Amino acid sequence: MNPFKATLQLMFLIAGLTMICSYAHAEMPPSQVAPNILGLTGSIRNVKTTAPAAEAIGLLAKSPLPADVDLKRMAAWALHYLTETPRKALGYEPVFQCHPLRCPPVPEGQDPVVACDTDARMDWEWYFMRDITGSKKGADVEAAFHKRMRDYIDPEGKVWSHPGCFNEGNIDARYDKKDFVVHIWGATKILKSLSEDYSRTKNSTSKALARKVMLALKRIATWDERGRCWIKCGMGALKADGSIVPNGWNRQPAPIVEPLVTYYLTTGDREGLEFAKAYAEGMLNSLQPDSIRFLQDGKSTSGGFPFGAHSHATMHAVWGVAHLGLVTGEAKYTTFAKNVWDALLRRGTGTGWFPAGPDNCNETCCVSDMMSVAGLIARSGRPEYFDFVERYLRNYISNLQFIVTPEFEKYYRERNKTSTEAQLQSGLKELRKFQGGIIGGSGLNDWENELLGGASGFEMFGCCAPEGMRAIHTAWSNTVERYPKSALGPAGVYVNLSLSRESKWGRVVSFLPAQGRLTVKTLVKDVYFIRPPHWAQRADVRAFVGTKQVEAKWSGDYVRFDARPGEELTVTYPLIEFTHDVEGLWKDCAPNLKVSFQWEGNRVVGATPAPKGTPLFSRTVRALPPPPQ
Repeated sequence: MNPFKATLQLMFLIAGLTMICSYAHAEMPPSQVAPNILGLTGSIRNVKTTAPAAEAIGLLAKSPLPADVDLKRMAAWALHYLTETPRKALGYEPVFQCHPLRCPPVPEGQDPVVACDTDARMDWEWYFMRDITGSKKGADVEAAFHKRMRDYIDPEGKVWSHPGCFNEGNIDARYDKKDFVVHIWGATKILKSLSEDYSRTKNSTSKALARKVMLALKRIATWDERGRCWIKCGMGALKADGSIVPNGWNRQPAPIVEPLVTYYLTTGDREGLEFAKAYAEGMLNSLQPDSIRFLQDGKSTSGGFPFGAHSHATMHAVWGVAHLGLVTGEAKYTTFAKNVWDALLRRGTGTGWFPAGPDNCNETCCVSDMMSVAGLIARSGRPEYFDFVERYLRNYISNLQFIVTPEFEKYYRERNKTSTEAQLQSGLKELRKFQGGIIGGSGLNDWENELLGGASGFEMFGCCAPEGMRAIHTAWSNTVERYPKSALGPAGVYVNLSLSRESKWGRVVSFLPAQGRLTVKTLVKDVYFIRPPHWAQRADVRAFVGTKQVEAKWSGDYVRFDARPGEELTVTYPLIEFTHDVEGLWKDCAPNLKVSFQWEGNRVVGATPAPKGTPLFSRTVRALPPPPQ
């Protein structure tokens, strides 16, 4: 967690906020309607079509595929991080404090920030990365790691640990058993992990432990006469006598709703669902005393998401409310989550950069939360939000996955010229363990965050590395899925993102960045729905079965196909380029800064000012090397 002690009340504008829309008209052919490009703060200009929709196509076997984002390879690299960073001699304790540009990059000994934070976040990612890769790599480390997490649970279901993650700035702290507290943040994470385990293994021990943790949290919560609840220490901790451990994080609501919804979906235990509703009602009505405030009267003096709260901690709690809205079909939960999401979007650029709390840095944890919430809003009937999931994956998560390349090694040596060769070799050896993690602190156009004073630039926080892995899974799981009848349309197989993925319903192939083409080779007889990006004009979209062009039959924002196994279904759409200008977001640290981004579809391909350090954006899609075996 990145600490930010709130001194002001958070005011969210729940009513009246709308998605930021940019309407662009420059450089378009006179006969063409200007595309409606959503989700970007600032202004858009110089829109032009760079590749029209293909009117004729070849079959996959005869069509060369350009290099694009490879979600499976990203997940394989993430498994490398998960396997290599836990330290057996320290009870499989991983590392929070990894500084890739320093020599040495990692402090020796135990890391006081890890317990019930870095390790609790990593605990989920074993399941998610194996979903994508199918790999059994590091199974022995995974088993030991899960045991480490289960050992935090006492016989009553409470989770006990020291409070180091709530005091991130005190990196020299040393704790022992007398310092242990009832750890709410850790308990919510462990409940989610146990539920994910049960959903895949049907391990009865995991189910029983999950229920025990759920009931312990339920007993800890404070309930009102209307059946609504909150936790008096928020996402923080309690002493053994039940009193609050004072900390700046107590003002943030606990991220408990998402674990409860996951628990309900995997076990069928409605007590978990009712608890999730009760806590969500506590959030919607700002029942926790001295917490951040979620106002519903529209009287926010800031007109949006002001500072006074931590963006990631807030959105991590809101994530579950969005999921609750999808599961229950109750619009109030989805509306609440959407309005909070839209409010934070107003503070970000739309590229994937969001303020962590102060306006001088971006945090991968928050990017991942924004992707999770966007995917759920999309599922609830706003499919344009799928494009925001794809944008943030392409522009930040994919570009920030850490690999020790020859270029990085040269950079590392230049940055540490006063170190000996032995020290440099030792530092690089250590950093190779962290390959596959996602850089946690980054900038507007670079890894070093130069434009905003270098705050948290090129840092791999132990919270962000695994949360970035969750973002990979979010993109992967939203690319293609079979849904029952929903707000998106009839039951069927839905292809939502222009990313490539193998699935049990068929092979999805994106032809980006070369052309706007999305093809599915089907494996089952079903109705398939393929979505071009929201900015593609319907009149310009083409549909094909095999190589034969057919009428594009629209179902909402999707082209519908009634398909048999083995068919190739394709939609093509024009690729557009445009310039996106942003200013005025950084009132505290860079009030006069203006940044321009050059976009190609949903991908940023350049920025002005140009970065002096490690660039985030390029016209060439980043190609990852194979991970170590």
